[in-house]
Amino acid sequence: METLRFFSLDTRLEAAAALSRLAYRGDNERSGDMRDSIDYYCKKYNVERSWFSGMLEAYEHVKSNLVCDEKELLALFGVPDGMEINLYDLLRQLKFNLGEQVTDLNLRIALCLSDEADESMFGRVTVADLLAYAQRLPITDQTRLLFTDGIIRFEEYESRVNRLLDQAETLICEKADLLEPYAQKALEVWNALPDDATFFDLLALEGIRLDCPRAEVYPMVMNFTTITVHSNILCAEHFGIEERTVITYGILVDEFTRSERTGKTDLESITNLLHALDDKKRLQILVALRERPLYGQELAVITELSPGTVSHHMGELVGAGLVTIEKQGVKLLYNLNEVRLKEFTSMLEKNLLC
Repeated sequence: METLRFFSLDTRLEAAAALSRLAYRGDNERSGDMRDSIDYYCKKYNVERSWFSGMLEAYEHVKSNLVCDEKELLALFGVPDGMEINLYDLLRQLKFNLGEQVTDLNLRIALCLSDEADESMFGRVTVADLLAYAQRLPITDQTRLLFTDGIIRFEEYESRVNRLLDQAETLICEKADLLEPYAQKALEVWNALPDDATFFDLLALEGIRLDCPRAEVYPMVMNFTTITVHSNILCAEHFGIEERTVITYGILVDEFTRSERTGKTDLESITNLLHALDDKKRLQILVALRERPLYGQELAVITELSPGTVSHHMGELVGAGLVTIEKQGVKLLYNLNEVRLKEFTSMLEKNLLC
């Protein structure tokens, strides 16, 4: 394939995923401790726990042998209250986009502010602009301090992240033979696809519409149902450098998506859709999206919710197929899926009104 390049297991990414799971303190059983997450998917899809034995053993090896201060783990790999991502992901995005120029504080600030602006902010921002921007975010003071401090003192925080990652990656490498079969199976499936378009169709099924000249794809074992996309499109346009996109693709995403599509009766689909709609804020989001596609920060303003809470709601709506995602640079644009809404009303009419 010319557009897509598929890579094997990346132990650094797996180490980061394991640390993020260890640091998770939310209430979503799909995202937290590996054992809890596995229990959730076993019950939901009626699959054997043996599916997950290798990844669980590798995770428990990291959990048992990692030596670190819990506050440090939570600060760097936990998701702060009100934020959509953890500090590790923020630092990784900055490094991925700016490369060697990440040492320039003004460029780091510009990239963060450009994420929610209509145009590039490169060349015309200061620390004062960052502080003013952070003050407008609907997050706690503690989160605001961590967010701004991480951007300003990037090198110090990156060193702290790397110290934890180095230790976790060593532990992952000791159990890499347990994770390799998962990654190899995913690679076999991807390499057997007839063309690049088929892979992008798989992304579209997950609500991610991606238009890029080329992409690097890595199988993700530890976060087995998660897809993440990193793109440097803003910096590529501004600095005239090559555009680059990296996708980490959960190795069981397609397996479970297929089950969702083929294994549900109309009544099961209706139940899932009703669950997604059983929240006033999610209904408010759908009404807003009826007018036009919106970014997450715009939805946070409309709903008066934190970006993290909006992200949770969007996960429910995307999972139900009511909303699709279009990647635009480092921003996600949410679209109302009118086709899915029509399917919903059709199922209601067929099963409940006739």
